Amino acid sequence: MIKLPSRGLALVAGDLHGNLEDFNKIMEIWEDHSTKENHLILTGDFIHAMGSENDKSLEILDTGISYCKNFENFHLLLGNHEWATITKLTLYKGGVNQSLNFEELIREKFGGEWKEKLEEYTNFFKELPVAVKTANKVFISHAGPPKSIKSLNEIINITRKGYSNNLPLYELLWRRYGDYSKKDVDQFLETIGCRAMIVGHTPVDGFKLIGNQLIISSSYSRGKKAYVELDLEKEIHNGRYLKKMVKYFH
Repeated sequence: MIKLPSRGLALVAGDLHGNLEDFNKIMEIWEDHSTKENHLILTGDFIHAMGSENDKSLEILDTGISYCKNFENFHLLLGNHEWATITKLTLYKGGVNQSLNFEELIREKFGGEWKEKLEEYTNFFKELPVAVKTANKVFISHAGPPKSIKSLNEIINITRKGYSNNLPLYELLWRRYGDYSKKDVDQFLETIGCRAMIVGHTPVDGFKLIGNQLIISSSYSRGKKAYVELDLEKEIHNGRYLKKMVKYFH
């Protein structure tokens, strides 16, 4: 887990699913705000487009790997689609075998070395953090909250039990509202010492505020595309404070 201090901004964007155009827009926004104190956080699921046509997962992934190595304020979080690559789970979306499509992209680009490259990508996914906690008490993850967490330490050490057969990790990456309630969100936030949380995962019309949880869609959405310009220096009391920080792509 990443902890951010009470300085600067954190630009938070949701699922990209291989959309290079939207990724480039987000990168431009971040570069316009570029200082060491300003962070970019992508909440996972940056791979796997709906089909193989115009799927730029590898371009986003290769750029992400490079930026993670060279910039301490660039953060990719683990999403359920990256998790599926780690666990070798075949993942379908809209009737499309996205796991197979991803492998075919790697085959086309790397030929006979594709298996070694897939392993390299998989190892990179295993290095990804699962969450961010800011000094002003905002928790950022791909999805969730998990229901069985009893302390922040359990989040910090959540992958020590591995990636398969790990219910808290599964819930952190897969749960959507309906699997949990507003009360569950509040109980989780109290447990980990936060007041609000930001997630992606569920397609919404730009954003949707459910109690103290803000869901954002930055690319794969039900309409508008949004991101959060989180002021790390501002005191956050509840989810309504995050709503004021939502921005739309032009």
